[in-house]
Amino acid sequence: MATRHSEDDLSCPICGKIFQQPVVLFCRHRFCKPCLESSWSSGGACECPLCLQPSSTGELLVNTTLEKTCEGFLMDRRKNNPFACKEHGETLTLFCLEELQPTCVACKSSDRHKSHRLYSLDEAAQDCKAELKTALMPLQKKLKTFRKVKLTFDQTADHIKIQAEHTERQIREEFEALHQFLRDEEAARLSELKQEKKQKSQIIMEKIGDMESEIAFLTNTIRAAEKEMSSQDVLFLQNYKDTIKKTWRLPEDPEMVSDSLVDVAKHLGSLKFKVWEKMKNIVQYAPVILDPNTAASCFQLSEDLTQLQCCSQTFILPDNPERFDISAEMLGSEGYCSGKYSWDIEVKNNTYWVIGVASESVKRKGKHILTPAEGFWTIRLRNGEYKACSAPWSPLSMIREPDVVRVVLDMDRCKVMFYDPRERTPLYTFTDIITPRAMPYFCSACKEHPLRVLPASVSVTVGR
Repeated sequence: MATRHSEDDLSCPICGKIFQQPVVLFCRHRFCKPCLESSWSSGGACECPLCLQPSSTGELLVNTTLEKTCEGFLMDRRKNNPFACKEHGETLTLFCLEELQPTCVACKSSDRHKSHRLYSLDEAAQDCKAELKTALMPLQKKLKTFRKVKLTFDQTADHIKIQAEHTERQIREEFEALHQFLRDEEAARLSELKQEKKQKSQIIMEKIGDMESEIAFLTNTIRAAEKEMSSQDVLFLQNYKDTIKKTWRLPEDPEMVSDSLVDVAKHLGSLKFKVWEKMKNIVQYAPVILDPNTAASCFQLSEDLTQLQCCSQTFILPDNPERFDISAEMLGSEGYCSGKYSWDIEVKNNTYWVIGVASESVKRKGKHILTPAEGFWTIRLRNGEYKACSAPWSPLSMIREPDVVRVVLDMDRCKVMFYDPRERTPLYTFTDIITPRAMPYFCSACKEHPLRVLPASVSVTVGR
């Protein structure tokens, strides 16, 4: 069984390290050859440093067995001790600034670490921890940012689910209303067809009854006359007067009844178009649809997305890039790059509103100034004052307070006009609208009365 040696057994009494090139003197004391040579060459006598027994340089022969034992001990220590130097097996007590790795005392004199800056582990640990703490600060800040954004994404995922469920329910309700209209219309038209069938069938059945009576009369008259003609002459002539009188009554010729068939053309002609035309009574068209994904968290929108109400309650909504986050603002769902468009907004009894158009690229986060330079072309009511949000702001020209404001956007002429449709008078006109895409803009801080986009009239025309 191999003998296990302790570190003290294999340590040089001079340097205190594991033997390097171990030698054994006649006195049986063991030393590193370089340590003993250094001791003797520095002016000391050639004697054992421990027992002072005289020795000579001829005794400085490396003990290969002891050397292999030391090498095996160091190899075991490198494997089993995580705090030992992998190269020398010594305990790690220093830190190399160039390689940023712990080292041992033996590394200090090695060629590998020549001219490297080495200092104690304790001092190095404190400095490196302080440096690492500083290096972690931007990572911790970035982590905080990512967690915040992830929270927004989590809220967005939940909101998408709610939006989809709510939208699905509305779609089903809208189509159910259309289906019910079609079912009612189908039932009405089938009922009308059934009534016409009943009336015309009744007329024809009456005519058939009349025909059957006349046919029976004529058949009986002919049969009676033919029977008389086959009787004896005396009897025939005795009854001839009555028989011939019966033949004198000739009924009028039967007449065909006009308009007796079902009016198929009336029931089937352009059926889908007529139903579609009648559907106008239940269908409304809004020229502008509000975009809930841009609405500030204080807004409550109607089911058809044509009415916005500012509320005291703040709703939990995702902070998506399209949404206004501070002011009570929102945009329409569709922008305009060219052409002419108009829409009416009911502002009756609302005490704080701003309406008009805004550039699609306007800043959505934080506060901003509603001027054309910032991408807003609007008019507003605040504190009882009607003004155009120009630079500087201008009072509106009006005869009386409007209940409805008409916005007319002409992208081809780069202008937007505001009218009171009741008075047919212009309130204000912005020119030089420079934006690739203009969006309907809405702002309201009145919690008692909403703003509402009024439906446009719908007409069905047939080209001739």
